[in-house]
Amino acid sequence: MKSNNALPKPALLAALLLSVVMPARADITIFTSEASFLSAVSATGTDRFDDLPASALEAQLSRTAGAHGYRINAGPAGGGFFPVMNEGDVYLAPTLAADVVRFNAFSPGVFGFGGSFFATDAYGSYVPGRTIELTAMDGSSIASYTLDGSSPTSFLGFLSTAPLTEVSLSTIGEQGNVYWATSNNVVLAVPEPSSYAMFLVGAGVAACSLRRRRCAAFTSSK
Repeated sequence: MKSNNALPKPALLAALLLSVVMPARADITIFTSEASFLSAVSATGTDRFDDLPASALEAQLSRTAGAHGYRINAGPAGGGFFPVMNEGDVYLAPTLAADVVRFNAFSPGVFGFGGSFFATDAYGSYVPGRTIELTAMDGSSIASYTLDGSSPTSFLGFLSTAPLTEVSLSTIGEQGNVYWATSNNVVLAVPEPSSYAMFLVGAGVAACSLRRRRCAAFTSSK
């Protein structure tokens, strides 16, 4: 009689590989290609902000992206948010340009975060040539990436080996003009079992190779 508790083959393979190569310290991989990011994750959900009114909102918003829940905060001044319409699309930006936007309180199992992040002016129009920074955290690792002149159609994503705890979005100086760090089409995801396992195998092999090289160097120096 076959057991009903048997794991599907991809999930079983992933579980076995994860048990072998799961690092003691989490790592965060950065993606600038949406296609590559989506190939490494599953159960994605996208928050397009299209339901938000073009009016002042409070400094903390509870949101969902598909089946995943999360919160967005603006601080330290806590000026709240002011969504703007741009050619039929809704962008989300803080009311105060200096406020940092923080995405956190993710549903359990969310290892991936991505979306479109760019600069807008006081009227909500896209501003080219500006610099913004995103930082992802998972409790033990931090990864930052600076976007120079990103557009509303660009993509940036993070995928961790542990559940994400927060991603922050902020401007980098005013570069002569005030501008707002803006987001759209935020994607939350869980790892795709087989692709994610292969990713960890690669990380594990690289770590083992590094240890072997260090050991060989130590032996030859004796």
